Formats: sequence, structure tokens, C-alpha cells
Amino acid sequence: MSTTDQHSEPDVASMMRELDQSRAALAEARRLEEAFHTSSMDVALVISECFQALAEVRQGNLDAQVSEHVLTSPDELLANFGKLLNDTIKDLKVQMDLVKRQALAIQELSTPVLQIWNDVLALPVIGTVDTRRAAEIMERLLAEVVIRKSKFVILDITGVEIVDTKTADHFLKLIKAAALLGTKCILTGIRPAVAQTLVEIGVDLSSITTLRDLQAGLRECLQDMQKSRPKEPVAH
Repeated sequence: MSTTDQHSEPDVASMMRELDQSRAALAEARRLEEAFHTSSMDVALVISECFQALAEVRQGNLDAQVSEHVLTSPDELLANFGKLLNDTIKDLKVQMDLVKRQALAIQELSTPVLQIWNDVLALPVIGTVDTRRAAEIMERLLAEVVIRKSKFVILDITGVEIVDTKTADHFLKLIKAAALLGTKCILTGIRPAVAQTLVEIGVDLSSITTLRDLQAGLRECLQDMQKSRPKEPVAH
């Protein structure tokens, strides 16, 4: 056999090495593909969870947080984003709690229920009384009447400049609700312009005690208390 013929014969060992290298390269490519696929799925899940947390916050759930899975993500950018999102939600919750406390304080200041004498509460109303505020006033006043077991309430509307039919109806309902609890309600502080409006719109206040001011209202309450006290027997 000539030298040329020997070189033309296939080198089986070399072919096997090339085949092994091809198999290894293919296996590595598959591993990288699977790793990329897994990584992409993880990224998609992390992003989806972040958006879900944001959606819950928009719906009012300030307890929403991303899970530890997001915070420990191998993707540093996503992990930092998750931590920032959690911190932002926590800060938002703190701010909302503060706003709620401030709103409650403002509400209490705008509708104070004051005990000015034994068994006598005073409710000075200032500003506009719409349906929402009327409900708040009624709820607050009736709660105080029950807690303090008050027999009299002076509803002072000196600070109310405008009274329409709805406002008058709110006051009438408040007075009737207090009466159902055994409490006499006296209306004081009606301004001349308000009195004129009440007459023009035909509001009937004939069944309600109306007086000039808070002082006159308190005097009326004290006189009623004096009348209701049992008379001491006359000594012979």
C-alpha cells in the first residue's frame, strides 16, 4: 500500500474526537438555552409580581408587598426594584395613615360636641352642611348623647350663613333623632338672612324651640331642669 493511500484513509480517532466535541458543544448549547429560558421565566414572574403589587395598591390595599423571591432575585436590578417598591408602599401607607388622622382631627374640630353643663351638650355648626357632613354630625352627636346620657342639646348655627331646603331638612332630622333618644334639642343662632330664607322656602320650625343665641339656649335648659326637679315637701 502506498503512502498516499494510507493518508487518504479516514482517521477514525480524529473523527470520534470531533464527534465528542460536537456532542459537548450541543449539550452546552442546550444547557445555555435552558438556563436562558429559566432566567427569562424568573424575570417575567418577578416583573409580574411587581405589577400585581402595584395593582393592589391602586385598589387601596396598602398592605401589598412583593415576596422574598423578588428580593432575592439573582438579577440585581430586579431585586433592587422590588425592595424600592416595598419601601415606597410602606412610606405611602405611613403617609395615608397620617392623612386619615389629620382628617379625623379636622372633622372633630369642625364639628365639636361640647358639654357646657351637666346634662347639656352644645353643637356649634360652622360652614356648609351637605349630606355627607350632616351624616357625620348626626353620628357624632347621637353617640355623645348616648355616652353622656344628656337631656339637652343646643344646636347653634351662628356660623352657618346659607341654609337651603336640604340643609334645613338635615337639621330637622338631627333634632328628631335626638328626640327619639329622649333628648330635647334647642336651635340657636339663626341669622336674620337665614331666618328670611327659612320663611321663604316654607320650613316649619313651630315644633322646635328656637332662641337668639347659645346663652339663651343654656338659660332655657337650666330653667327646664329647675322645673323638672321634684319639689321638696314643705315642713310643718
